[in-house]
Amino acid sequence: LSVRILANITYSKGKTNISTTAEMAMEIGAGVCQDHVHAFLAVARLLGFSARYVSGYLLMQDKVQDASHAWAEVHVDSLGWVGFDISNGISPDDRYVKLATGFDYADVIPLSGVRFGSGEEQIATRIMISQQ
Repeated sequence: LSVRILANITYSKGKTNISTTAEMAMEIGAGVCQDHVHAFLAVARLLGFSARYVSGYLLMQDKVQDASHAWAEVHVDSLGWVGFDISNGISPDDRYVKLATGFDYADVIPLSGVRFGSGEEQIATRIMISQQ
């Protein structure tokens, strides 16, 4: 399933946003980890599997990151929750830091709120994960 999703939604930043649905990402043919996970979850659930969205970080040696990472987990009776990092084509291991799980991105959004008034803001992040 992961291979098919990557074949239809190539990894490309800036093509989608947090409001992009799995269907829209398929139509665009591009997206990021969030889009890969949403597509994976839609199919897994359609096939009858319990599946959830996972948000967290991935250790990338000596690389500053600008965003969190997302992967999926599917519940397998004999194993429990099994992770699938669709974007990287691997199963999450000890390099992954899980922050939150939910039905989809809306359940694990790291920052939300309401602002009144005019003007614009920008949030800039720098993330560095290291092992100790």
